[in-house]
Amino acid sequence: MADGQVRYALFIWEALRILRDAHAPMPPRGVIVAVGERIRPTPHESEQNRSGGSRWETALHFQSGDAATVGWMIKSGGWAITDAGIEALEIYPTPDELYGELRDRYREIDQRRKRAQQNLSEVQQFIATTLRLVDAGSWTAQDDLADLADTTAGEVADFLASGKVRLANAYRVLNADGGIPDEGMLNAAYRGTDLRARLIEEGVVFDAAGKAAQDSRLTAEALKGLLAERAAEDAPDTRAAAKRAWMVRGSNVDGYNLVPEWLSDGFVSLSASQLDALDPSADYDELRRAVEIGYQHKSYAYRGQRLEEFDRFLRRMHTGDLVLTPLHGRVYIGEVMGPATFIESAASHSNLRRDVRWFDLDEPVDGSQLRAPVPALLQSQAYIVDLTEAFEQLAALIPHDAAAESPAEVAESPRRDLSFNPITPDFATKLLIEQAELAKIADLLWERKQIILYGPPGTGKTYLASKLARHLTDDGAVKLVQFHPSYTYEDFFEGFRPEPGGSGTLTFTLRAGPFRDFAEVASANPTTAYILIIDEINRANLAKVFGELYFLLEYRDESISLQYSPDKEFTLPQNLFLIGTMNTADRSIARIDTAMRRRFAFVQLDPRIPPVQGLLDRWIDEHHLPREAALLLDELNRRIADSDAAIGPSYLMDERIYQRDDGLDRVWQYSIMPLLEDLFHGQRDLDQHYGLPSLRKAITVPPPEP
Repeated sequence: MADGQVRYALFIWEALRILRDAHAPMPPRGVIVAVGERIRPTPHESEQNRSGGSRWETALHFQSGDAATVGWMIKSGGWAITDAGIEALEIYPTPDELYGELRDRYREIDQRRKRAQQNLSEVQQFIATTLRLVDAGSWTAQDDLADLADTTAGEVADFLASGKVRLANAYRVLNADGGIPDEGMLNAAYRGTDLRARLIEEGVVFDAAGKAAQDSRLTAEALKGLLAERAAEDAPDTRAAAKRAWMVRGSNVDGYNLVPEWLSDGFVSLSASQLDALDPSADYDELRRAVEIGYQHKSYAYRGQRLEEFDRFLRRMHTGDLVLTPLHGRVYIGEVMGPATFIESAASHSNLRRDVRWFDLDEPVDGSQLRAPVPALLQSQAYIVDLTEAFEQLAALIPHDAAAESPAEVAESPRRDLSFNPITPDFATKLLIEQAELAKIADLLWERKQIILYGPPGTGKTYLASKLARHLTDDGAVKLVQFHPSYTYEDFFEGFRPEPGGSGTLTFTLRAGPFRDFAEVASANPTTAYILIIDEINRANLAKVFGELYFLLEYRDESISLQYSPDKEFTLPQNLFLIGTMNTADRSIARIDTAMRRRFAFVQLDPRIPPVQGLLDRWIDEHHLPREAALLLDELNRRIADSDAAIGPSYLMDERIYQRDDGLDRVWQYSIMPLLEDLFHGQRDLDQHYGLPSLRKAITVPPPEP
């Protein structure tokens, strides 16, 4: 054993053996003394911690709690081993084997409880309100709360047992047969408490088998009645307050646009061809196993994405929730009308469905009119996105007299080919850039698949990358990440991440980064262009971040074995495009190496050459502002010999500047001159060369037009 370690495995193993041999419950102190006699603690293990006890005694208390959670022992009325604990000692005969199994089981239970807490977070207040109605002398069952909350009894049990959930009267929630839940399923607040005695004292009658009388049970129907009475008294908490809102994406599923069919036939769907034998009422663990089996030929990242989507669609979406779907900049809103069902259909891309009542099909919502946070949430690449935080905004868009209507005619081809949306004159006008220049950049991206927009500050690199990408492809097919000096391959693509385990331990799980997640979505939708924007691409160590992906950037038709998941070859999808942005003025940033330069096409954005040349002039003309700012910027950049140190027009493209008499002076003093002082550190007389008074003397401002 290494110095400075506590032998967790040995202590809990010995404690369980002592309890097995005792054949009767033992006082906790008696178990600890017996363990200490059999195992001589090391000086490190015997040291006192902040709680006043020794390290090993504290560790044993925690490990015994984990053993109670997994059902191997009980701690109420003394410590005792269960039949499951005795069986575990027989199956796992060494301390390390037993402890490893304990950690695995505890971790699974802990994760299940965390999911239950997350899934039921929206109805936690509703459950709390319901439990307040369970007075002394009565009890209710996990099944009854599950019926009210539209979930499962198991999830309710996990929710109430979660360490972060503290609800009044939760000890009055029993098993459906009236039995006290196993100690492992009790909240930590009730561990070591004789709940049966407490309930008997309150007036609950138990039979000889230890089951609470059913006539004192408040069933789901009884609780509904009590809730109705409370609602009549203007109580604020009802199940209606727990409605959610969801976005389900259907404009590109395996290359097909399903939205017209959804609107016409009144449903939304997910592709679930590998889950055709799954019961829609399955719990999370059954769903996870079904995904692991049905999609075992896919990567772990893909399976994780599908599991999350199926969980939302099958288990967390409920009748009465709002649902919306975007199409061509418009948003259609409806209401979920029923449970999820599997449809026998040759069209496997829409075989998992929920009926939906659509509103205002003839006049869908203009997506540009939606307020935060909806526009940002709609950019998610997932097929189903939780929009509950914007529920009130979305609910307000439904007409009061809304009724099901005939669908609007939306003509779509059965299946489309991979392509960019064309650069239109209107789009070019909005960006104030020549259409031919934008088309040139788009063509370059299509041909090379990876481009970098580079130039000095203020030339609109990130703005152009974002606007161009969102114009070239669909909503939700654009993602932005920003590199920084500490960014790594594990942050960008995949790596092992720590997760809390039982008793303060950490485990490491392989997690996909944004690039791998994005690549998996792109692979599943090969007829849609997916564009990843990497802002400040040269701020990271690119060789470290891209690793073996360097090879795939150049050879899209090839596959490679990955360092963290070598069991399955990985290929970069042909429909995945990259746009990087690079600031050329920051001297602290390393230059891009030759290998990366060969893999990217470079588009220069310089205020003295197209497409940025004249941009400030065009913006000023559009806003009917004085031309002095454009003349000053041109003169400034004429005097700056280094193209990497030129000043871009975006510093002066803010209408607020022109609403103040000293607007230009403030920009020069607080934005432009500090930048130039940094770029030309040590150079004297900067004000004489680049200061506003000097520049104004060199230009002639034309008189305003009559």
